[in-house]
Amino acid sequence: MLIVVTLLVYQPAWRGKLILDDTVHLTNTVELRSFGGLVHLWLDPPTIRQYHPLVDTFYWIEDKLWGESLLGYHIVNILLHLLAAFLLLKILRRLQIPGAWLATAIFALHPVQVESVAWLAEVKNTLSGVFFFSALLAYLHFDETRRRPWYALVLLLFLLGLLVKPIVAILPATILVLVWWKRGKLRWKGDVLPLVPFAVLGIAAGLFTAWMEREFVGARGEEFDFSLTERFLIAGRAFWFYVGKLFWPDNLALIYPRWNVNAAIWYQYLFPAAVVILFAFLLIVGRKRRWLLVGPAFFMLAIFPLLGFFNVGFFHLSFVADHFQYLPSLGVIVPLSAGAAIVIERWRGWQLTINYGLCVALLAILPILSWKQSHVYESAESCYRNVIENNPNSWDAHVEIARALFEKGKLDEAALHFEKALEVAPDDRGCKRRAYSGLGNVLLKKGRTDEAITDFEKALETDRNYAPAHTALGRIYYRKGLFHESVAHFEKSLQLQPHLGTSHSNLAWVLAACPDPSIRNGPRALELAFRAIRFSSGSNPVFLRVLAAAYAENARFSEASETAQRAVQTSRKTPSHELTRAIENELSLYRAGLPYHDTQRSE
Repeated sequence: MLIVVTLLVYQPAWRGKLILDDTVHLTNTVELRSFGGLVHLWLDPPTIRQYHPLVDTFYWIEDKLWGESLLGYHIVNILLHLLAAFLLLKILRRLQIPGAWLATAIFALHPVQVESVAWLAEVKNTLSGVFFFSALLAYLHFDETRRRPWYALVLLLFLLGLLVKPIVAILPATILVLVWWKRGKLRWKGDVLPLVPFAVLGIAAGLFTAWMEREFVGARGEEFDFSLTERFLIAGRAFWFYVGKLFWPDNLALIYPRWNVNAAIWYQYLFPAAVVILFAFLLIVGRKRRWLLVGPAFFMLAIFPLLGFFNVGFFHLSFVADHFQYLPSLGVIVPLSAGAAIVIERWRGWQLTINYGLCVALLAILPILSWKQSHVYESAESCYRNVIENNPNSWDAHVEIARALFEKGKLDEAALHFEKALEVAPDDRGCKRRAYSGLGNVLLKKGRTDEAITDFEKALETDRNYAPAHTALGRIYYRKGLFHESVAHFEKSLQLQPHLGTSHSNLAWVLAACPDPSIRNGPRALELAFRAIRFSSGSNPVFLRVLAAAYAENARFSEASETAQRAVQTSRKTPSHELTRAIENELSLYRAGLPYHDTQRSE
């Protein structure tokens, strides 16, 4: 029943579209389409900004299975969520915790989990949940038998989990908390020593992730420059935010308002003070009633890295997010479910009826709320409209909805949202570079090239290393016949995105097909074209077209003809008839022993 209900609850999101950084990981990333790209995902972390190689391998395999269809991705993510839930059920029953099924159902159906399950990029939550629960269950077997194969299995599952998401690093601390709860004490040799390797690996993974967040995700700078006092204020408020959303999941959104942290405002100190009072009380009471401390201790362990003491890239949008508490939520859900089960077991008559009625009502309301929230993820537009409804000053939502409208050809509406983003965040560098670049694309689509150049230049004034603006200007200048300027921008784009096939392809085309002979460089064009092909496994007709032009520029006409023929066959599988005709015209030149020199534009 739970499987069927959960699948139906997420039915609105089955065909949900790509949002936020989905495109970095999924179908629009050429690295995912070749074996060489897969190697880069493991060996070269900057390729994907964060180091989650097992997640990206998962995407890579799914790309081979589902291609451009997103239904498979969504179904797999829902099934992973269900698998995590049933592993949780197995663990709670093994620990003899009352209310195991109730806790499992709440975990599976709570609307706070919708973001992790319906947002494809958050497969790292559901997948890491599977590895975390599997490792914990395996350790419970090891703790009983003390057999080395079980210990080796725990270590393997733990390592795999860390390669998905570093939150799995809380496993050793979680085990110690559970052992202390069960036995009332910890033994150094039997309980602590076996977990030391896990703790070392977990700390290393956490530190590495924190460094990656700073160096590649951009979690540094003025918007992350907080004093220790301000970080405590953020942490206190975030703690109660998460607890509040579990009890009252109203107005859920992908991006919540980013709080104004001000150490001079007195009431902000109430949030961390209340946390300190809560745990002080639990420590005092927990000496005799250990079960009272276990849930809150797990919640704090799991959510602590995301409370603001460490910089996280998402913090530039909001200090909180529903997907941050996918696993931490169990610290609240499990104790309350256990308490409800104990009360139900002890009460009789009308009191028992009322308690069962309350549980049934809860399990009826949660699917309805989650189903409603799943509708938010049906499309990028619906997702960002929901954000704007709950957080009208979210510049990122305005930029993203503008991009969605641009893809639909609604240029005027897209421009309005780009301008609104600049209005609500006029000093934010991330907003300015993306909004001005978006406005440039709108103007370019309308044929107002000179005005578009101005907006792309504004984007670069904000950030000289913004590769999309360099790429756009490279193409514009090429079309205008300003070939030296075009090459300069394509060179910069290649420098900034060395693992993107398009970066190699753009520059290779100019060096192979430019009408100005002083620009052409056949050997380098061929080298760049080969690199682009490696990223796409030879399946991109544009890259094949560029390789054919590079072969021809090097007077290797038989290879140029063969490659162009492959490009024609591949392009016929796409809706671009214009591209097919262009390649066929170039193919006739190669067969005649002539190179192709473009007189109009770069692809």
